[in-house]
Amino acid sequence: MASNTAADLDGAWIVQKVKDIDLTPFEDLRFDFDDGTLYGSSPCRSFTTTFGPDIENLMLSPLQFGGGLCDEDTMISERNFFQQISLVNRMEITESGVLVMYNFEQPLLWAKKLTG
Repeated sequence: MASNTAADLDGAWIVQKVKDIDLTPFEDLRFDFDDGTLYGSSPCRSFTTTFGPDIENLMLSPLQFGGGLCDEDTMISERNFFQQISLVNRMEITESGVLVMYNFEQPLLWAKKLTG
């Protein structure tokens, strides 16, 4: 069953897969949702954006970035990741507990809630 509110997302999530992006340079790509704000960390920079309360029709922008530099290949992968995130316009949590972020009907990102 799909989640309908931003409150259903609250907590930490580990990104498992991103469409068309090799996550090898990313160790623990993590999202933290808190009351309609998405905090994230990638290998080089952190980011923050707001959304909601409806997660079925949204825009994750503007993305605000923290500083940081990495090697060129990692920076390219990170840039591609941020481009995918900027396309997200709806999210849902599947019955198996996986967060899926979409651009319309195209799934872009899959994450699993961090437990314990």
